[in-house]
Amino acid sequence: MRLLFFSIFCFLVLSCKVDESDLRDSTWKIYKKNSYEFGDVISFDAMIVKNDTIYLNRESIYEIIAYRNRYFTDEFITIKNLKTQNSATYIKK
Repeated sequence: MRLLFFSIFCFLVLSCKVDESDLRDSTWKIYKKNSYEFGDVISFDAMIVKNDTIYLNRESIYEIIAYRNRYFTDEFITIKNLKTQNSATYIKK
């Protein structure tokens, strides 16, 4: 029973990790937003991801609030603008 619990726990922890190469190699389209400051598509090519912060030109601009899978097919990332505190959710395409 402990082994089953431990393996499920490890799977959940590893599945929630943000992979910078996954962010860069994918197209992210808007899914839901609470402000018009976010565009319809976001590209992480010029950005650097460290822990849960996204940097552009050595300035922290976004914080990753959530990175999740839905039914192991769709991937979502929710980011928050550090200056305005507005957030948006993007889906991987």
